Amino acid sequence: MIVGTVEDLAVAPEAVRDDLTLSIKRDPRPEGHPIADHEGRWVGCLRRIGAAKLRHWGIPDLVGDAQLAISELVTNALLHGTGAQVAIRFLLAADVLVLEVEDGSPERALISTADLHDENGRGMFIVNTLSTLCGVTPDGTKTWCIFTIPTAPAPRRNR
Repeated sequence: MIVGTVEDLAVAPEAVRDDLTLSIKRDPRPEGHPIADHEGRWVGCLRRIGAAKLRHWGIPDLVGDAQLAISELVTNALLHGTGAQVAIRFLLAADVLVLEVEDGSPERALISTADLHDENGRGMFIVNTLSTLCGVTPDGTKTWCIFTIPTAPAPRRNR
């Protein structure tokens, strides 16, 4: 996992074609307590919003992988974040899709490997595997991943 911001590593401001940020207000919760049901429902809602946005942008081939990354990043933010809100950013640039989740916690997300029988601990491993690149900001509050936008083969010309 890379430490740095998306802007520093992959996306020049002039290449940005669209940028959407959504925020979820969080209820305070003692460490170790489960996510409130109403907060947990946001994961599915954000997956659907992400899928709709990708289809609108004309990149339906990324929907499945992006939805899985959204699930993992937002769930991690809800479980481990400490901020009053969780924000997700969908950024479309010339040749990449960026997903960025801010959770307010200075604790950096880590890629770990879970044992065969572990029920948890695979989220960032999955995001790292599906995406082209992933990382966390130096202050630890944002975790992001980048997907290269697939290009369609050039149409054949009739001669």
